[in-house]
Amino acid sequence: MAHNNFYLDLCVDVYVVEGDAVLLRLHDKYNYWGAPGGHLDAGEDVNEAARREVYEEVGLRVTLVGPAGWEQTDSDHNRDLVPPHFVNRHPITSTHDHSAFIFIARATSRTLAPQAVEDQASQAECRWLTRAALMELKAADERLGVDTYRYAMVALDLLAPSR
Repeated sequence: MAHNNFYLDLCVDVYVVEGDAVLLRLHDKYNYWGAPGGHLDAGEDVNEAARREVYEEVGLRVTLVGPAGWEQTDSDHNRDLVPPHFVNRHPITSTHDHSAFIFIARATSRTLAPQAVEDQASQAECRWLTRAALMELKAADERLGVDTYRYAMVALDLLAPSR
């Protein structure tokens, strides 16, 4: 989706874990390893955007997992949303930033089948990475940034079986 605002857009990134591995995707436009994600659509909350972006980009239906100790407590007036594990702001250009809500999610399959036409066409490289493979990628590929590495490791620490 194109940018919604001139100075700042709201986005989501979702670190998906299945078994002992986390999914990373090579961003086809900016050439860096990251999680599935993208802009919020009009009228969408961050949880809806997170689930939609994962489904569009890699074809997985996921369950968002809140931080340790978080419990959903809906009321007659409010429906609790799963909170992100991290929130950041980062520059895209010299005049435009993104604020990203960073989620962790659980998948029940590693079978990838992008749903959005642009994601089918791009055939962006995706990898399921164990802790060891993630450490190897970090050492060998400068396209894996420190923040992506940190978020992916937190996702594995939260959801992957013990080492």
